[in-house]
Amino acid sequence: MPRKNWYMKKCVFCQIVANQEVESHRIIYSDNEYVAMLDLHPISKGHFIVFPKKHFSEIKKFPSKGKFFELAVSLAEKEIKRLGAKAYFLKLNNNIFKLEDDPLHVGHIHMHVVPKFIKAVE
Repeated sequence: MPRKNWYMKKCVFCQIVANQEVESHRIIYSDNEYVAMLDLHPISKGHFIVFPKKHFSEIKKFPSKGKFFELAVSLAEKEIKRLGAKAYFLKLNNNIFKLEDDPLHVGHIHMHVVPKFIKAVE
Protein backbone atom coordinates (compact mmCIF):
# COMPACT_ATOMS: atom_id res chain seq x y z
CA MET A 1 0.00 0.00 0.00
CA PRO A 2 1.44 3.43 -0.87
CA ARG A 3 2.44 5.49 2.15
CA LYS A 4 -0.05 8.32 1.45
CA ASN A 5 -3.04 5.94 1.45
CA TRP A 6 -1.77 4.30 4.63
CA TYR A 7 -1.50 7.68 6.34
CA MET A 8 -4.95 8.76 5.18
CA LYS A 9 -6.44 5.62 6.75
CA LYS A 10 -4.71 6.56 10.02
CA CYS A 11 -5.71 10.26 9.81
CA VAL A 12 -8.48 11.05 12.30
CA PHE A 13 -9.95 13.75 10.02
CA CYS A 14 -10.06 11.38 7.04
CA GLN A 15 -11.80 8.85 9.30
CA ILE A 16 -14.35 11.48 10.32
CA VAL A 17 -15.00 12.37 6.67
CA ALA A 18 -15.53 8.69 5.86
CA ASN A 19 -17.98 8.23 8.75
CA GLN A 20 -19.44 11.58 9.83
CA GLU A 21 -22.23 9.93 11.80
CA VAL A 22 -19.74 9.00 14.55
CA GLU A 23 -19.00 12.67 15.25
CA SER A 24 -22.35 14.13 14.15
CA HIS A 25 -22.87 15.65 17.63
CA ARG A 26 -19.73 17.81 17.08
CA ILE A 27 -20.18 18.69 13.40
CA ILE A 28 -21.53 22.21 12.90
CA TYR A 29 -21.06 22.42 9.12
CA SER A 30 -20.49 20.02 6.26
CA ASP A 31 -20.64 20.36 2.48
CA ASN A 32 -19.06 18.50 -0.45
CA GLU A 33 -15.59 19.89 0.29
CA TYR A 34 -15.31 20.87 3.98
CA VAL A 35 -16.25 19.92 7.52
CA ALA A 36 -16.40 22.18 10.57
CA MET A 37 -16.71 20.64 13.99
CA LEU A 38 -16.37 21.54 17.64
CA ASP A 39 -12.85 20.98 18.95
CA LEU A 40 -12.40 18.02 21.27
CA HIS A 41 -10.12 20.11 23.54
CA PRO A 42 -11.55 23.65 23.28
CA ILE A 43 -9.60 26.73 24.28
CA SER A 44 -12.86 28.65 24.74
CA LYS A 45 -16.59 28.11 24.38
CA GLY A 46 -17.45 27.52 20.73
CA HIS A 47 -13.89 26.65 19.60
CA PHE A 48 -14.17 24.71 16.35
CA ILE A 49 -12.01 23.48 13.51
CA VAL A 50 -12.53 23.61 9.75
CA PHE A 51 -10.81 21.17 7.42
CA PRO A 52 -11.06 20.01 3.81
CA LYS A 53 -12.53 16.59 3.17
CA LYS A 54 -9.60 15.74 0.89
CA HIS A 55 -6.38 15.01 2.73
CA PHE A 56 -3.68 17.66 2.44
CA SER A 57 -0.79 17.92 4.89
CA GLU A 58 0.56 21.23 3.57
CA ILE A 59 -1.33 24.41 2.74
CA LYS A 60 1.05 25.18 -0.13
CA LYS A 61 -0.19 22.02 -1.90
CA PHE A 62 -3.86 22.80 -1.23
CA PRO A 63 -5.47 24.30 -4.36
CA SER A 64 -8.43 26.08 -2.66
CA LYS A 65 -6.67 28.23 -0.04
CA GLY A 66 -8.90 31.25 -0.63
CA LYS A 67 -12.15 29.30 -0.41
CA PHE A 68 -10.90 27.55 2.73
CA PHE A 69 -10.05 30.85 4.44
CA GLU A 70 -13.33 32.49 3.33
CA LEU A 71 -15.34 29.59 4.75
CA ALA A 72 -13.48 29.72 8.07
CA VAL A 73 -14.12 33.47 8.37
CA SER A 74 -17.78 33.15 7.35
CA LEU A 75 -18.41 30.40 9.90
CA ALA A 76 -16.46 32.33 12.55
CA GLU A 77 -18.58 35.45 12.03
CA LYS A 78 -21.81 33.43 12.36
CA GLU A 79 -20.65 31.57 15.44
CA ILE A 80 -19.35 34.56 17.41
CA LYS A 81 -22.63 36.36 16.76
CA ARG A 82 -24.59 33.32 17.93
CA LEU A 83 -22.39 32.93 21.03
CA GLY A 84 -22.22 36.63 21.90
CA ALA A 85 -18.42 36.68 21.60
CA LYS A 86 -16.72 39.98 20.76
CA ALA A 87 -13.86 38.61 18.65
CA TYR A 88 -12.11 35.47 17.47
CA PHE A 89 -8.74 34.28 16.30
CA LEU A 90 -7.80 31.84 13.58
CA LYS A 91 -4.92 29.38 13.74
CA LEU A 92 -3.85 27.29 10.78
CA ASN A 93 -2.19 23.95 11.53
CA ASN A 94 0.26 23.26 8.73
CA ASN A 95 2.96 20.59 9.21
CA ILE A 96 2.92 21.01 13.02
CA PHE A 97 2.66 17.24 13.35
CA LYS A 98 6.15 16.95 11.79
CA LEU A 99 7.74 19.10 14.50
CA GLU A 100 6.09 17.98 17.71
CA ASP A 101 5.47 14.45 18.93
CA ASP A 102 1.98 15.16 20.21
CA PRO A 103 -0.95 12.86 19.39
CA LEU A 104 -3.25 15.92 19.23
CA HIS A 105 -1.38 17.25 16.17
CA VAL A 106 -3.09 15.91 13.08
CA GLY A 107 -1.31 15.73 9.71
CA HIS A 108 -4.32 17.13 7.85
CA ILE A 109 -4.49 20.89 7.33
CA HIS A 110 -7.10 22.54 9.48
CA MET A 111 -8.06 25.95 10.77
CA HIS A 112 -8.93 26.55 14.42
CA VAL A 113 -11.57 29.21 15.06
CA VAL A 114 -11.43 30.36 18.67
CA PRO A 115 -14.07 32.80 19.94
CA LYS A 116 -12.88 35.42 22.43
CA PHE A 117 -15.12 36.78 25.15
CA ILE A 118 -14.87 39.85 27.37
CA LYS A 119 -13.18 38.97 30.63
CA ALA A 120 -14.92 40.05 33.80
CA VAL A 121 -13.20 42.90 35.59
CA GLU A 122 -12.49 42.16 39.23
